[in-house]
Amino acid sequence: MTQPKLTSRQARWQELLSEFHFVLEYRAGSSNHMVDALSRRADLASLGSVAALSSSAVATSIRDRARELLPKDSAAQGLVHLVEQGKARQFWVEDGLLMTKGNRLYVPKGRDQRKSLISKYHDTLWAGHQGEEHTYALVQRAYYWPQMQDDVETYVRTCLICQQDKADHQKKAGLLQPLPIPTRP
Repeated sequence: MTQPKLTSRQARWQELLSEFHFVLEYRAGSSNHMVDALSRRADLASLGSVAALSSSAVATSIRDRARELLPKDSAAQGLVHLVEQGKARQFWVEDGLLMTKGNRLYVPKGRDQRKSLISKYHDTLWAGHQGEEHTYALVQRAYYWPQMQDDVETYVRTCLICQQDKADHQKKAGLLQPLPIPTRP
């Protein structure tokens, strides 16, 4: 050890390790594959594959429902009309779906589709009830609709599990003080 004075914990470790003959050798993180493999948990790896499978199934069902609901959404139809006229460069129609920048799907209004989509990105096991910003970032990667951020904020603020787990940031109430005795009735 290069420290002049060791803490008690460091001294215990030094005593324990002095029984072994070893050489410490620096290895860059990118070339240290053995430790990387040992630190990965198998149960979390399987969770990731389940999440990938379920998210692809979600994407397929969302696309099917979006294709079905697109003609019924007046805002979406206005955008489709602008695309057909060549006035909307941010949007295009692909395979019966309205797409926008970043190859994101426009999610039309109807049958709580937007709410169920936010639920998939907020409530599922792999999403983990993250906050408003994180949930919005996840949804925004693949989908778009007007006032999407407001919808995500409303959903997260009304999530019962998030409300129960949320830490209380208010100052604790002080001790009760007696009220002054009134001089007149």
